[in-house]
Amino acid sequence: MRLLVILALLLPVLAVADESNSDDMQMTVKPLLCITDNRNPSCDMSFLVVWRSITTGYYCLFSDFTDAPMRCWNEERSGQLDDNRTVTQNFSYWMTGTNEGARLAEVTVEVLRLDSDDRRRRRRNRHVWDIN
Repeated sequence: MRLLVILALLLPVLAVADESNSDDMQMTVKPLLCITDNRNPSCDMSFLVVWRSITTGYYCLFSDFTDAPMRCWNEERSGQLDDNRTVTQNFSYWMTGTNEGARLAEVTVEVLRLDSDDRRRRRRNRHVWDIN
């Protein structure tokens, strides 16, 4: 299981913003996946958010954690931000322009739980009537 966690953290996972939102804005987030289990129910991670636009303008980065922008750029075509977070559930980053209601690009970071709710894994290894 540790190998799976290490492998997931070391893989260069990219998420490219949905092309239907805007053709001139691209955003990537690394890493894109957090893996938790019973021993570690949360992930302490540093997320690198990188964005790029064809046009120069005023852009702000938001996340599901706050209502206020995490950072804004004025008269820029690209930017990046390191965001240290402890996460326990899926969340999103998104970019807006001067209209904060319109999302130009959005990326979702997923939290994968390795806990098993399968009762067969918790069964006793021996039979109930076995007295040895």
